[in-house]
Amino acid sequence: MPQYIFEPDDLQRIVQMHVDTPLEQRFNRITETLHDVYGAHIHPGQDWIWSNAGGIMCSMQVLHVTPWEYLLFCGTAVGSEGHSGRHRAELWDIVVHGELQTFKPDQHRPATLIAGDCSYLPHGATNGSALGPECWLMEYARGNVPSMFPFALGDTVFSTQDLTDLRRMVACSTKLMLSEARLAVKRTLARETKSAPRLELIRAAEPRESSPRIRV
Repeated sequence: MPQYIFEPDDLQRIVQMHVDTPLEQRFNRITETLHDVYGAHIHPGQDWIWSNAGGIMCSMQVLHVTPWEYLLFCGTAVGSEGHSGRHRAELWDIVVHGELQTFKPDQHRPATLIAGDCSYLPHGATNGSALGPECWLMEYARGNVPSMFPFALGDTVFSTQDLTDLRRMVACSTKLMLSEARLAVKRTLARETKSAPRLELIRAAEPRESSPRIRV
């Protein structure tokens, strides 16, 4: 079983540390804190690219990818809604800005999340999701990440046929996976133990009581 780098509670805490920052600066501030805590596992400065999956159109910026984890920003300036997909992985969506609504087939009123809140989608579960205007998320997944690629790429291949951003998405994911592989090889050759995240930088911050993790 792989050793995961990230913990959802820590990621949520990092977002909560910056929810009062102006939106134009918020992504950079969150990324800087992530890099301070997780070091070379975070890759700042990646391009924003289109993503179409489950009917949801958004833009995304990838921060980390391995076969068993990914971390990225995603969202929309104008709003979008669709199907979550049913995955062989767990998903956490932490609201960076705006409003996210989710519901299950037997749920007649949505769960509504705002900045700092976190939505959790268990392995094999689904929901309907609506991202309001100017809704931006930090999404973390752990599990069988390659099994999610058909869902992530299906709308692009069979609907929008935006091959430019398809190539960008594949190239970015491949580049970050190779970067992680190089880190692992370098550590093995140097006989170094895996460095621990610098969690002392964030765990002194008090979590917001109004920002629960919502299971949907």
